[in-house]
Amino acid sequence: MNGEPAKALWKIDEYFRQSSDSSSFLLFMPVKLLSLNETRKWDEAKECFIDYIQEQHLSKEKEANLQQTVELIYSKKNIPRLRSVDSAENWSRFLPGAGQIYAGKTGEGIVNMLINSTVLFFAGYQMFNHFYITGYFAGLGLFNKTYHGGIKRAGILAEEKNKATMIAFNRQINALIREKILSE
Repeated sequence: MNGEPAKALWKIDEYFRQSSDSSSFLLFMPVKLLSLNETRKWDEAKECFIDYIQEQHLSKEKEANLQQTVELIYSKKNIPRLRSVDSAENWSRFLPGAGQIYAGKTGEGIVNMLINSTVLFFAGYQMFNHFYITGYFAGLGLFNKTYHGGIKRAGILAEEKNKATMIAFNRQINALIREKILSE
C-alpha cells in the first residue's frame, strides 16, 4: 500500500478488471481488505472479507464461525473511532490545548494551556505596567506563535492517533487471516 490505500485499491480493481486469472484474486483480497479499512469503507471491507472467507473452501462450520467473527469486528461498536483533524484544530482555536486533549494527549494539552496562558498573562502584565512595546512584541508575538503552533500540533496529533488506531485494527484483521484462514 505504501501509505496510499486509495491508490492501492485503484490498482487492485484495475488488475481485477484486466486479468482473467481468478486464482490470483485470492492473493490480492487481503491487501484490498486492509486498503478498504484504511479508506474507512467499512461495509465494502466487510463484504470483501466475507468473500475472501467464502473463496477459501473451508468447512461450513468454520466458515460460519469466521463470518460471525467478521460481523462482530465490523459492528458499529467495534469499528475504530477516529478523531477529526478539523475538530482537534477547532478545539485548540477555542481553548488552547483542548485539541491536544481531544487527540488523546492530555499532558501535552495541559502544558499547552499553561504556556499560552502564561505568555498571555505576561503580555497583559507588561501592558498594564505601560511597557507596551514589550507586551506587544514579546508577549503577544510569542502568544501568536504558541497559539497557532498549538492548533497545528493538535491536527498532527489527531492524525497520529488515527494512524495508530488503524494500524491496531488492521493488525487484528491480519492476525485473524493468518491464524484462522491461512493456517488451514
